[in-house]
Formats: sequence, structure tokens, C-alpha cells
Amino acid sequence: MATVIESISSAAPEAWSAFAEAALAQGDLVTAALLLDSHDAAHAAQPDLVLLASRVLRLRGHYPDARAALERALERHPDHAGLLVERARLACAQRDAQDALDWFERAWAQTGEFAAWAPEWLDLLIQSGRHETALAVAQTHAGRAQDDADAWFWLGYVQQLNQQHAAALNAYHRCAGLAPNRPMLRSNLAALYLDQRDYAAAKTQLDLALKADPGNALAWANLSVLWLKRGDPAAARIAAERALALNPRHAIAWQGYSNALKELQDWTAATEAIERACALEPQHASYRWSLAMLQLVRGDYANGWTHHEARWQGSPELRTVQLNWSAPRLADQDVAGKTVLVWSEQGYGDVLQFARFVPAFAQRVREAGGEVAYCTFPNLLPLVSRSLAGRVEQIAPSLPQAIPPHDYQLPLGSLPLALDVSLDALSGYAPPYLKADAAQTARWRNRCASAGARLKVGLVWSGSRTHQRNAHRSVPPSALARALAGIEQVQAYNLQVEATRAELEAIGRGGLALIDHTKAFKTFDETAAFVSQLDLVITVCTSIAHLAGALNVPTWVLLDVNPHWVWLTDRDDSPWYPSMRLYRQPAFGAWQPVLQRLGRDLRARAAACETAPDAAGTT
Repeated sequence: MATVIESISSAAPEAWSAFAEAALAQGDLVTAALLLDSHDAAHAAQPDLVLLASRVLRLRGHYPDARAALERALERHPDHAGLLVERARLACAQRDAQDALDWFERAWAQTGEFAAWAPEWLDLLIQSGRHETALAVAQTHAGRAQDDADAWFWLGYVQQLNQQHAAALNAYHRCAGLAPNRPMLRSNLAALYLDQRDYAAAKTQLDLALKADPGNALAWANLSVLWLKRGDPAAARIAAERALALNPRHAIAWQGYSNALKELQDWTAATEAIERACALEPQHASYRWSLAMLQLVRGDYANGWTHHEARWQGSPELRTVQLNWSAPRLADQDVAGKTVLVWSEQGYGDVLQFARFVPAFAQRVREAGGEVAYCTFPNLLPLVSRSLAGRVEQIAPSLPQAIPPHDYQLPLGSLPLALDVSLDALSGYAPPYLKADAAQTARWRNRCASAGARLKVGLVWSGSRTHQRNAHRSVPPSALARALAGIEQVQAYNLQVEATRAELEAIGRGGLALIDHTKAFKTFDETAAFVSQLDLVITVCTSIAHLAGALNVPTWVLLDVNPHWVWLTDRDDSPWYPSMRLYRQPAFGAWQPVLQRLGRDLRARAAACETAPDAAGTT
């Protein structure tokens, strides 16, 4: 080797540098490094030589030397795009994502073109949650490079992540027209069809991808997702196992494997699988979010709350939410004389669940010399204002024009982390922490007086229609009706806001007489008043469950095998809501055993109340 290096080194700089670059392109790092070291290329005057030398130093793990070489060269050539890109790559190697993004942006400003390095930048932007910037870059390139299949592929990918499904489909089709066999195209199309719940189209794309390449691990991973969405977790597990057999370092497949195992209630293996994904791609927020869900459902709040902070980039429902607060997020700043804004996030159920923590947080800030302003959704404002009155300095609707002046801000879902909430500590935040309007409650009690001595039972059979798991967590209304029909000591009331005509007709065909007052429920305050005078609420996992629990109304919650993390696992009570009883599916999709037990328990409850009316307030 030494003789070869000596003979090449005696050639002109253009020759030996070209030889070194060719060697590196072929994976011969040793030859390239020996040549560059023999000429001290890291200190060369030519920027392209320094670029090559710094790249080799980075690949060898000599990060300080690579950085020093680049900084010297950039002092003389601050606009050299190649040096700027290599500086970004060095930051990536050192896992400094923000520094890498800054250097990529400087390189983009110099070139304005979608060069070979742009996918690295786009991928980093996506992993860092900078979807708007990624979209702007991809759109700019696709507009300039109409005949570049990769440009259309990346545009489609970024649009897909931004939930712009129609635009993404168009971009993928443009890519397919230019390069129909482009790697990952069919897998991404399949994923897009999965997002749109067009499972037949997704299956077609995956079949084509696997026919062309049976060893395509990503296609197998997407097939796992497809089987899970079709309600077959056993098949999903097998497809994920095939993906991992092909590529044990495939983080997406580990996540899919974890998701299948959750539906099969193998919580330990599911956690281990998502931990593998996190270890492979620690910056990937989706994997950390999945880990948080598993840690929280298993009661590991010490770690779960920390990973819960990945929700803004990791949760499919939240990753497109724009967090445009001008005030800094509260960390460990001095709050003396300052106002901290706590703001509601996610859905109604999340706010109803986490509102319990606002007074304790406000007290902590007050003891440090500051105060708290709490903004909540307008539909919850009357209920929350009454319930937290006197314990929080300001309560306002979460409307731009109504947000109080503040110095720091913190999302509501981060209060458990700030307060170091553990399972054991939940007893200190126990319901009832929400208070219904007494006058409204009395009016509803009078209006429902026709129930007489019968148990007044409110029913909810579906969560939000747009929730990604609603098909799994919802109970067929006809099956629910058949389970509860014929109990003379019970009067059932509809709590399913916006119930469809078909659902109400199914309830009737199931033999259950249902009184419906939901048209009078304009806000959660009115709903809370109605719920407060009921004897029992029977509901799936949705906001009504949290409302009834927060009011301390006896509540029976029907849960699928992979429930929201708040319900934990392997128990029929809830430390969050002591008035609750949990009814869990024994296996995926198995509602019948749940409904059989529910019917037996309601009959027993009604019979007990008939003989001992004062027992109606127990769970």
C-alpha cells in the first residue's frame, strides 16, 4: 500500500486528489485517508481539497480535526456550498440537529437548488418537526425541477406528513410517471392509502412492491400496518417479523411490531420492541411518543411523562399543530413577579383529565412569587371557571384576542411532568374537581323525574368519529342495546352527542328505550349538569368518561384491548377516577364478553337499588 501511495502522491494535485475522491466513492476509506494525510490536505489552500479531507476525517471519527479544517476554509471561502454542507454533516455526526439545520440552511441560501444533499436536510427537518420549512423547500425544488422524479417523491413525502393527502398523491403520481420503479415509491403510496383508509389500494401497492422485491423490508413493515388497520393483529405481527428478519435495524418495523403486540396485550414485548426503535433512531419523535404511551399505560410515570413531551412531533394528531407562542416555555426560570400561561391542548377529554393539576401548579407558582393564567377551550370555559374559581388568578378562553398578557407559557399536558405526578400521588388530585351548575342540575333532575325510582343511566357507544382508533374503541349500538334491554328498573338516556339516525334506530331495534335530551347540550356546562343528576354513566373511552369521572359520578367504561394510557392494564378500577369501573375486552375485537358482563352487573345493580335505594350512589 505504501508504494502505491508514494507513486500516486508524486503526481499533480489534481491527479492524486481525484484518485482519493474516486477511492472514497468506492468505499476505500483507507487509501483516501492515506493520500490526504500524506499531503496534509486538511490545511490546503484549495477549498475542495479541504472539503475532501474534512469528509474523511468525519468518517474516521476525528470530529475536532474535521471542524478545525472546515472553520479555516470557511474563513477564506464563507460562501462555498460544499464546505457548508460538510459542516452540516459534521453536526449531524455529532448529533447536534439544530446546528446541522443552520448549516444546511446556509448552504441552501447559497445554491437555491435541490442538490444531492437535500434529502439529508429534508429528513432532518422532518425529524425535528420543521414540516413547514421542509414543505417550502420541497415545493421550491419541484417547481424548478419538473423532470426530476426525486423532487416529486420528496414533495409527496413531505405533503403526506403534513396530512395533505390529495397533493401528496398527485406528487407521487408525477414521480411514478418519471420513474415508476423508484425505490420506496410504492411503499409510500401504500402508506398514503393507509392514511386515507383505502385499504384495497394500499394492498395493491404493497403486492406490487413485494412482487418486484420480496426482500423489501419497508413494504413488509407497511403490510404489518395494513393488517393491523384491517383488524388482524396476528397477521400484522407476522408481517412485522418478516420485515425484521430482513432488516433487524429497521426502526419502522420495530414500531409496527410493537403496535401489533399491544393489540395482542403483550405489553412487555411491545415495550421492548419500541425501545429497540428508539435506540436505532433516538431523534425520531414518533418512536419516543409510542414509548411514552406504553410507559404510561404500564404505570411508569417517571419515564412516561418525560417521553410524553415528544407528542408535538410524535403524535399523528398533533404533529401539524403550530406552536406559535411568543413567550418562552417555562422551564426553570424565576417566576417572581411573572405570569405563567397554562394553555389547553389536544381534545376535550385531555383537558377534563388534566384540569385537576392546574390549582396545584398555580399554588407552586404563587409560592414562588408569580401567578398563573389558564386558557381553556371556549366550550369548557363556564364549567372550568366555576370549578377552579379562587384557585387560579386568571381563567380565559383560548381565543387569540382573549389570551392574557404573560411572561412564560406551558401546555396543560406538561403539568404532570412539572409536578412530578406518580400513580401514588394521584390520590391528592382526586375528583370531584369539576363542579356542575347547581341550578341547572336541579332543573334536569326535575325534568327527569318521570324516571321515578328507576336507575337513570346515560349511554355513550362511540368516541370521536375522526379518532384513528374509534373503530376499535366504539361498541356497536345494537349490541349495547341488546345487552341492556329488558331491565325494568333502568331508564336509559342518550349521552351520544350527534348520534346518527341509524345508530338511534339500531338502539330501538335492540329493544332499549332511550330518552334523548342531547339537543339541549350546547356546552360542557349543560352536559355536566345533566350527567351530575344521573345514577350511572356507561360509556366507551371518550370525553364523557372523563367528564363523569371528574364529577365523581359512578361510571362504567368499556375498553378495547389497547386502551388509552390513562386506563392502565390488568385492573378494573382507575386511580384517576375512583368512581369508575372498567370493563376490558379479553381479546382483540371481543365485545360480546364485555357486554354480557355489563348486562349482568347492571341487572344486579338495578335489583340492589330496588331493595336499597340509598345504594344507588355506589360503584
